[in-house]
Formats: sequence, C-alpha cells, structure tokens
Amino acid sequence: MKDFLESLEIGEGKVKLSKEEIKSILTEHGKTVTIETEKVKTDLTNEINTYKTTISNLENQIKDMPSSDDVTKLQKEIADMKQAESQRLADEKAKKEDEILTNNITEVFGDKKFTSDYARNGLIADIKAELAKDENKGKGINEIFTSLTKDKEGIFESENKMAEIPGFGSQSTNLTEDDFIDKVMGLK
Repeated sequence: MKDFLESLEIGEGKVKLSKEEIKSILTEHGKTVTIETEKVKTDLTNEINTYKTTISNLENQIKDMPSSDDVTKLQKEIADMKQAESQRLADEKAKKEDEILTNNITEVFGDKKFTSDYARNGLIADIKAELAKDENKGKGINEIFTSLTKDKEGIFESENKMAEIPGFGSQSTNLTEDDFIDKVMGLK
C-alpha cells in the first residue's frame, strides 16, 4: 500500500503525497485494521468460551452417568462437536485471511477497468496462486500483478473505444449528404 501511495498523483497539478501524509494514511489504516481485528478476536473469544462451557457441562454430565450406550453416544457427540468447532474456526480464519488478501490485490488494480468480471476474478486467482509459490517468496502483489499483465491483451478495457461506423451501400436514409458524411465520420 505504501508503494501505491508513493506513486499516487492527486489533482490537476499531479501532486504527490508527502512522506508525512503517507505515514499518516498508513497509520490510520493500521488503526482501522487493528480495531477490526480486535472486534473479530472478541467475537471469536466469546464464541469459543460458550462452546467450552457447553463442552464442559456435557463432560460433567458424562462423569455422573453410568456407563452405557447413551454415554458412548454422548461422548461421540462431544468429539464430533469439538472437531466441528475446530474446523469452523480454521475455515473462518482462512476466509478472513482470503478477504484481506483479495482486498490488498484489488488495491493494486487501481482505476484499471477489466473487460469482464471473469477476467478480474481470474487475475485475482492467478495472483493468489503465484503468491503461494516458493519461487515468488518475497515478491509483492504489485510485482506479480505487473508480471502477469505485462504485454497481455484482453484483460483491461481499452481507453480508445472504437466508434461504430454505419455500413456503406444502398441504404436509404432521410439524412442530407452532409449529415450522412458527419454520421459516418462520427461527428455530431
């Protein structure tokens, strides 16, 4: 994000941000990330404590019961519940990490417009795959983005859109000859 802010040009005069302004923006961004992380941690801690209490209560019930098929079933339920909770926590952590990575990747895109959501989503997936490779350890998102898109066509919309030109031939039109020529040339 620091590289992005250092390369950002603002306004008609194309003014760059000062180091103090960049530092201030990064500090505020860090505060926001910290606050959101703490909220997630608090929510997860409360949920975990609820599950721990439930599990503890169930384990205590098992201790007080005589050995039987019901106890075996209850023990299996507890084991399944522990496994499901572990999996849920792992899935939630992976999802949150993926969201953060996706947001960081989309920040690198800047104001580029993609030819389709398919191209955009495909590029995000390709960047994630490249980041996971051992040979790309230490490379930044921006570097990988540049290497994946350099000299590639069909990813981004062209800034120079093609004008539609009506066909020539035996078209009957109510336009004057000058109006027809202006229309063919794309003039108003």
